[in-house]
Amino acid sequence: MLDAFSKKQLVLGSALAVLFLGLMYQSGLLMLWMMDEQYGHGLLVLFTLAFLIYERRESLTVVKVKHAWLGVPISLLALAFFVVGDVSGISVVSKYAVWLFAIAVILSGGGLSLFNKLLIPVFILFILIPLPEPIGPSLTAQLQLISSKLGVWVIRSFGGIVYLEGNVIDMGGKVKLLVAEACAGLRYLFPLMSVGAIIVYVMRAPLWMRWVIFLATIPITIFLNSFRIGMTGLLVDKWGNEHTEGFLHFFEGWIVFIFALMVLIFVIWVLIKLTPSTKSMGDVFSVSAIAKQSKATEERVDPNEQSMLIFNFAILSIALAFFSSYSLSSRDEPEIKRVSLESFPLAIADWVGYESRLDDEVVAVAGASDYFHANFLRDKKQVNVYLTYYADQKGGQVPHSPEVCLPGDGWRVVSNKPVPIKGLDGTFEANRLLIKKGKRTIIAYYWVKQGSNNYRDKFIARLDLVRIAVEDNRTDGGLVRFVTELSDGESEDAADERLMSLVEGVMNNLNNYIPN
Repeated sequence: MLDAFSKKQLVLGSALAVLFLGLMYQSGLLMLWMMDEQYGHGLLVLFTLAFLIYERRESLTVVKVKHAWLGVPISLLALAFFVVGDVSGISVVSKYAVWLFAIAVILSGGGLSLFNKLLIPVFILFILIPLPEPIGPSLTAQLQLISSKLGVWVIRSFGGIVYLEGNVIDMGGKVKLLVAEACAGLRYLFPLMSVGAIIVYVMRAPLWMRWVIFLATIPITIFLNSFRIGMTGLLVDKWGNEHTEGFLHFFEGWIVFIFALMVLIFVIWVLIKLTPSTKSMGDVFSVSAIAKQSKATEERVDPNEQSMLIFNFAILSIALAFFSSYSLSSRDEPEIKRVSLESFPLAIADWVGYESRLDDEVVAVAGASDYFHANFLRDKKQVNVYLTYYADQKGGQVPHSPEVCLPGDGWRVVSNKPVPIKGLDGTFEANRLLIKKGKRTIIAYYWVKQGSNNYRDKFIARLDLVRIAVEDNRTDGGLVRFVTELSDGESEDAADERLMSLVEGVMNNLNNYIPN
């Protein structure tokens, strides 16, 4: 029979489980862990952590709860995050709120002592959440370039003839490989980092060894993924593009991931052999922790009235977030009156435009609700104009910076300086990129537009989007970009004059298509 204390624990534990399940559903974490390729390991990792924590429950005994009051501000912060995420529709904010609620419960229930004991599981939960914009795309772009370069090295090592331009691997003829985001390394990086962190959690080894094992997951993933890309290139060159699509591509990826696990285990074995204080793999690993406690500390200590009050406050905060989310997330955004970019004028002052449509793959990655892409000509000089409009930016669909996209095509950003742009509502600063590829040089102007605000910094734009969503119940916006290439011997000043001439004409019409 359960005593009164155990029954209360059971009730509170069940309520917490139900509330957290609801929060994970509302924030989109459950769907992410079930549907997303990069984070599909989330539920398995979560169940594994729950099992390990249960097995180690004796070592988690806290004799005296200290600093439990920290759970109060963390609970309030998590509640604010969840409400803001629901109101703005920016789901990543709500996802991080769930993580903060987990920290609040740990602190409220066991203070800093329990938090320190669960620090590694808390960190593992953190890496199960997608990186926010624009950090995620920037990291992906860097991993794309690294994967491409190493993949080319693999191809050449096996005698292949290949030319690399950005993340496009050209093997001659019609054989070209685009190292897409899914192959950039993130698909395996986060699962392997999670596995590495779990291994570290169950290890009885020096701290330095545990850090080496965890950090080793990063180069292992990148190098093996690059090897996969190189082998895929060789297979495509010999047998065709079926090796880059469908089940075979998926199967090849799983083989690489399993091999990455084997390499990680080999690294652990080598470190154990090189460390005199450790003997064997069996001595290092233990699912159940050895509780180094005296008999007195193993006895259960009932929480006092203050600690129970703080713990109940954390549960109340989670309940408020759970029940408020249904009404907040269902708010409809006001109807924004605007003109479709399909009708954007092709005659601006003395400029004549020739519109073109982008490839379906590019359109899908950009994720814009509406876009305009055209080359404008004047006196045999050309400026490319690219305008995008996002009806909402709730699900992570946000404007993509040229600093992320252009390097993937082999361009190198030399400098990024502010440039003043005169709009109908005043002057603001945009980005001026100087970009080179070989002997070619281009200058690009771009900025993010959200309502009447124009932003040079995409991170500031993303943060301010939360404010706009809360105050005005709007999450629409767009990207404005102008690009021109310098002809032989042409000065940058001449290119800037050309860009400014067209920018001025576009600004006179822009608010109709990306409204204030």
